[in-house]
Amino acid sequence: MDDEHFSIPLNADALQMGDERHERRDAAENRERVLAAARQLFAERGVAAVHMADIAEAAGVGKGTLYRRFANKGELCLALLHDQLVEHQDAMLRRLQEMGAQNLPYLERTKVFLVEVVAFTERHVPLLYEAQQGGQIGGLEEDVPFFVWQHMTVQGLLRGAMNRGEISADLDLPLVVDLLLAPITASYFRYLRHQRGFSIERIGDALCDMVERLR
Repeated sequence: MDDEHFSIPLNADALQMGDERHERRDAAENRERVLAAARQLFAERGVAAVHMADIAEAAGVGKGTLYRRFANKGELCLALLHDQLVEHQDAMLRRLQEMGAQNLPYLERTKVFLVEVVAFTERHVPLLYEAQQGGQIGGLEEDVPFFVWQHMTVQGLLRGAMNRGEISADLDLPLVVDLLLAPITASYFRYLRHQRGFSIERIGDALCDMVERLR
């Protein structure tokens, strides 16, 4: 048999796995290009002024490729926020554990948590607002695990306050949690900051006062 006609049969599964690895690598590279392009454009023009077509062009990918990865700009904004969300969550968990070790009143822990959420929202409100407008966060930002955690944390702290006798056991806990977190949702927070002109200190102080009045 001539050498030029000789070939070693390849396992079909191996070929498929190789294609899948190549596809995963390409998808990961495209994702990073898209995020890098979006990050740069947002910094230059502001989040609201940048369209998905702008991002696709800057990243050098087709719009179809972009939309297969991110259904809308809100989803892309959440991807950009991922590391900051995780860092914030980890920092708050450590802070709450420290306050628990000090046996601080649950209402004091709730105040600290809410003030930190205000500060986080202030830093990232353009991306959070876009995610909310894009339907990625929902009306009260509870469709994303991070915001579910936020809600559960406040509820858990207030339940601890209830069990310790810091607040009445008759408190309508689910409603109170929603009312405390509502001003920190992206759209309402932006309204408070830019339409009403309230400072983050004033918003944080008001939330702490609301918590204090639960006694």
